[in-house]
Amino acid sequence: MSRAGGLARQIEARLDAIQDPCSVAMRDPMGLVEMGLVEHIAVADEGAVTVTLCLTDTSCVHFNGIAAYIRDALMPLDGVSSVRIAHTLETIWTDDRIRRRA
Repeated sequence: MSRAGGLARQIEARLDAIQDPCSVAMRDPMGLVEMGLVEHIAVADEGAVTVTLCLTDTSCVHFNGIAAYIRDALMPLDGVSSVRIAHTLETIWTDDRIRRRA
């Protein structure tokens, strides 16, 4: 396994450990990955990580809080030098993006 591949898996695991606030409010807590909110993860050679989210609503009031949780979860990882969180306006979240765990 490459170092980048291992780091990508660690990042995805950390992202899925962060619960989506809306799913928590609906009493069906899901991580960001399971909920289908993680659109893309990019890791540059120097350790700069960019996480692009697909939000359930373009005016999501939780975006800043989620972004802070992501930074807090990823910055301690060995190999991560910075974390940038963006959101896409090109993809609309629908519930078929949910990845239920087996």
